[in-house]
Amino acid sequence: MALPFQFNVKTIIEDGRTTESDISAIKTWLKTTSLPPLQEQFIVLFLLSCSNDLASVRNTIEYYFKVKNEAPQIFNDCDLENTDMKKILSVAGFCILPRRMDNNTAVIVVKLIDTNYRNCDVISVTKLGNMLLHLSQIYDPPNEVTLVMDMKGIGLMHLTCIKMRAMLSELAYVQEGVPLKVREIHILNANYIFYRMLDLFKMFIKNELLPKIRAHSAKDDFQEFHKYVPAFVLPKEYGGELACFDEIMKGTLEKLVENQAFFKAEEEMRKFK
Repeated sequence: MALPFQFNVKTIIEDGRTTESDISAIKTWLKTTSLPPLQEQFIVLFLLSCSNDLASVRNTIEYYFKVKNEAPQIFNDCDLENTDMKKILSVAGFCILPRRMDNNTAVIVVKLIDTNYRNCDVISVTKLGNMLLHLSQIYDPPNEVTLVMDMKGIGLMHLTCIKMRAMLSELAYVQEGVPLKVREIHILNANYIFYRMLDLFKMFIKNELLPKIRAHSAKDDFQEFHKYVPAFVLPKEYGGELACFDEIMKGTLEKLVENQAFFKAEEEMRKFK
């Protein structure tokens, strides 16, 4: 089943972002593996994420399938109608911002709406985050992504919600398997809980990723944050020029609903034998 991407490979090639020969090289290599054949649009995403370095592309593709198949709890059943996903939509706030930064960088913002730790399902929040990464690439693949996580309302009891195995799988995916470059990760309202979590996972974070994580305390104004993520791409709650967060989130949710077929097709693709 083909993944219903909405961009044209020819346009990506004409823009000089990759080449037909690199796409063909990955197609030929895939025939020598036990991996499923990938359509050109999906191959393009891996090429863009690895700056067209074919060895890195091959490693990333292999890891994509490995980590996703080993951690189905955070990658499978991405159905917004299932009970857990319905619930998390009222707990987590999320949006892909409609404007991009320089270098065609997409920005994804995630925060808590319901701060009661009893309602915090880390598995479903992680799954939703992975869906957002895919969604950011369906229409117009960015060169990279900046992630913004707002820690406001997260307290000590939220630490009890952490699922170590799932979080380690997610960390491995972000560092080794996701077909998208991570430019930076910004933590807003960073508090003691954030630093405890960072200490917990630091040994699993590669040296390449660690400097990209930037923490901003609740005492900081947005001026420092805007040095990295400019106001013109942000919702007004973060000192930005766009509409309010809830309005942007509504548009993102509509796109997630529209693309449910994509997530089903992506899961089916990984069942290839």
